[in-house]
Amino acid sequence: MRAVLLRAGLAGFALGVTAVSGSTFVLARSEAGTLNGSVVIATILLAFTIGLWAGAPEAARETIRLRQRWLSAAAACAVAGAFATTSTLYQQFYPGPWWRVGGLIVAVALPVYTLGLLTPHLLNWAERWLDRDEVDLGPWGGLGPVVIGGFTSVAAGALLAGFLLLPILTPGSLLVSASLLLLVPHLLRDPALGPAREREIHRTVTPYGSLRVADILYPGERQPERRLYLNGEEESGQLVRSGAPTLAYIAASETWLAETTKPGASYLFLGGGAYTLPRRIAERDPRAELTVVELDPEVTRIASRYFGLKPQHRVTTVHGDARSFLDHEGFGPFNRIYVDVYAGRESLPYSLVTREAAGALARKLGADGIAAVNLIGNLMGEERRQIWSVVRTFAEVFPEVVVYTHLGRDFPDRQNLLLALAHEPDRQLPHRAGYFEAWRRDEWPSLDGTTVFTDLRSPEPATEHAAPTAQKTG
Repeated sequence: MRAVLLRAGLAGFALGVTAVSGSTFVLARSEAGTLNGSVVIATILLAFTIGLWAGAPEAARETIRLRQRWLSAAAACAVAGAFATTSTLYQQFYPGPWWRVGGLIVAVALPVYTLGLLTPHLLNWAERWLDRDEVDLGPWGGLGPVVIGGFTSVAAGALLAGFLLLPILTPGSLLVSASLLLLVPHLLRDPALGPAREREIHRTVTPYGSLRVADILYPGERQPERRLYLNGEEESGQLVRSGAPTLAYIAASETWLAETTKPGASYLFLGGGAYTLPRRIAERDPRAELTVVELDPEVTRIASRYFGLKPQHRVTTVHGDARSFLDHEGFGPFNRIYVDVYAGRESLPYSLVTREAAGALARKLGADGIAAVNLIGNLMGEERRQIWSVVRTFAEVFPEVVVYTHLGRDFPDRQNLLLALAHEPDRQLPHRAGYFEAWRRDEWPSLDGTTVFTDLRSPEPATEHAAPTAQKTG
């Protein structure tokens, strides 16, 4: 809070000194004091307002250019001071009324405009720092300390310059002093940057699991991230202000779907999560027909309340089991199907990775459609049998299967994979999905040791290993 008040005070004090000094310089050589006084006041208000208007859009960007704005304001005050000093010393070189207009612009309008340009950046900076430090200032937010510190200092600067400093100093020297004052923020250290912190904003337990929403607050100017946790594991994440996905596989899927899908296509999402991907598609393509199957109704409510899902996105939600939806004959076919169903164990439910489930998925997919399945697994070592068994199972049903890897084919640990499926053999799918690289069927390793998952296997007769007999003792 003190850092915000100090910077707002410096800006306000410099504005008060600049306005009074510049006005005194212009009015001292005016023959129509009252009229020119009104013009000067109007110029100050207009220049500051235009500066606010011009600075607001740029200040709303991700990167705040606060230091550059301090420098530009200091430079403008220095130019104003130099102009006032030289025109006072060499009055004979400034004959006629034209210099009055020049003095009004250079000594008053220019520095006041740059200080107005600085203010939105200062406000945005204050909002982010106070948000990081979890300072609750009510509905005013960072505007409160900026307005209080700024207006108080404007009055102090104007009174000090008008009653104490101008009787002993020239307007030019005061303007130069204001420029030096505006360099002080460059000597101040920003509040200490700490590690990223988590701020929980919602927690609930439903019959389907525990749900938690939290904001991750990063130091500096980095945008906060909002995450949805399901049973203790991160389910979804997106940036708070832009709504962009933070999980790599969601960003890759968004890029991949945009490259392979025409406007107005129909989408089926098995698993809603925070609805980040459906929402992003709806924002990019207003004609898209979006259906989401989500087991827990509370997840949908959380997406609407905390993750930007709105009625205008026109997302149809079906609450229920994803496999049951695939087996139901009342929906489809769809141009695109996206499977991202997890229950907090980083693995798809078994009922969605069987040959029968793949067949039901194929029936829901249009003839020229493409499906994508989000997988998490290890492509190396003994654990590879699990992920390649899933791939092999879907390859039994779909003629075209491409595996997109996030961290490469030889990465030794678990990673996200996108499994792309199509009815048409040799379907031309992109070589990349965002940063994910394609791994086509003819390049796969041997699938020895894997299996094809099915809903039910044939019964096997009991053996002596399956039914051990009791042994006598003694």
